[in-house]
Amino acid sequence: MKLSDFDSLVFSGGGGRCIWQAGFCETLFRQKELKIDQVAGVSAGATIACFALVGKTEEGLRYFKKVTAQNRKNMYLENIFNKNPVFPQYNIYRQSILDLFDPAALSTLKSGPSFNVLITKPPSWIGPRLGTVIGFSAYMVEKKLKNPLHPSFACKLGYTPVIIPISSCNTTDDLAELLLQSSCTPPFVPVMKRNGFPALDGGIIDNVPVKAISGSKGRILVLLTRQYPADLIKVKKERVYIQPSQPITIKKWDYTNPDGLQIVYDLGKSDAERFLQNCT
Repeated sequence: MKLSDFDSLVFSGGGGRCIWQAGFCETLFRQKELKIDQVAGVSAGATIACFALVGKTEEGLRYFKKVTAQNRKNMYLENIFNKNPVFPQYNIYRQSILDLFDPAALSTLKSGPSFNVLITKPPSWIGPRLGTVIGFSAYMVEKKLKNPLHPSFACKLGYTPVIIPISSCNTTDDLAELLLQSSCTPPFVPVMKRNGFPALDGGIIDNVPVKAISGSKGRILVLLTRQYPADLIKVKKERVYIQPSQPITIKKWDYTNPDGLQIVYDLGKSDAERFLQNCT
């Protein structure tokens, strides 16, 4: 297996677990023989991909450690009785994108590899909030019963994938909107719309969005954020799945754990070093 064999990179979702991908890419992207033409991402994985592609993984980590150290709780029930948000994640998430991606960084991102982001469109007969409940319930039930790498229950219920290229973003506000739509999980992220339809977390459709890669001429490197049974991630001719070497304990929407972020990031770096040792 040669690093130069890979021309596509897939970033799975997973909330805070995706910091592992940031550490992995901080080490991986230092290798000059790596030439990536296509990228696909979903949910927080798509956001980490943005940081990685513009060389901002360490800056992003410092930023998130700082803001999560300042955030006391993941839920402020006392705000039910005032205008402040009960869940702080949306504002922190959005502001991080706006603060870290100036027009120059966005231009760099758009001039890089072709980059597709997955979001989920719920069936027309269902509202966004109930659509979230049903969609994620289907996802969780399927994970519990079958633990598939690529779930299918949501599609059978009428949920459809929508693939949006990063190149469609003209401003950092556009970028923040797209990344938050791909991560839209009420109540942590409020109901969002794209072109008139509710836009939900792309992970409802597939948390490992390999189908957002098209026409790859080389191999696809898929960065997972949780551990799967070995038989599900066997090395294939066209795909190589890489998963964390240890279970990641940080929760998806935990915005209060800066030390945990550093641990996950460091694990990603060390796992990348082991991966590179196996590349000839």
